[in-house]
Amino acid sequence: MTKYIDPYIDEISKDLYQVEGINKIKELSRQLRTFFNFQADVINYRFQSNSRFTEYHANKEFFCRKKETETLTSEFITTLKISSSASQTLEEDIQSLLFKKSIELYKKLSKITEKLFFLLHYFSENSLQNHPKYFKFILTLAQHLCSVKKCLNVQLSKFFEELEINYRNLNEELEKLMEEIPKVKLIKPNKEFEERLIS
Repeated sequence: MTKYIDPYIDEISKDLYQVEGINKIKELSRQLRTFFNFQADVINYRFQSNSRFTEYHANKEFFCRKKETETLTSEFITTLKISSSASQTLEEDIQSLLFKKSIELYKKLSKITEKLFFLLHYFSENSLQNHPKYFKFILTLAQHLCSVKKCLNVQLSKFFEELEINYRNLNEELEKLMEEIPKVKLIKPNKEFEERLIS
């Protein structure tokens, strides 16, 4: 007996696969752009003159995004702690959420991870070399996000595994540079204004 396939349903399936494929390509492209932007920032940090460190670059949007990132990072850590078990690896913990414990927690972790990746992309386009300590925090966060993402998305696990290694190397490079470059006191033009933005 010949199996009947509705051509209309078949066409919808093709379209869905196409959209899913396009979305994956866009995500990978964004991830690579983010990494390469951060790599460029590390290079800029290495070669910028000491006089550049006396400048303090900040704006309201930067501080709003910074606050949002810190809030989401706190949620990210809390969610990982809730889902973690001493006897299991991170990958096993995340699989356990999906198949045994809580699909809601799995979805929450996935959503927070995506939001943080978008925020990382924002920071990658906003000269983080002028904020070296925060830059280091962002690169550390990127490593952990890649570590979780490779467990959340099995199809792209190798990609995120490689990206995690690259972020670790970049972080180590920045750390060495921060030790080598003499610390110059930052001139903050309007400390009161900055404090109001942060609080």
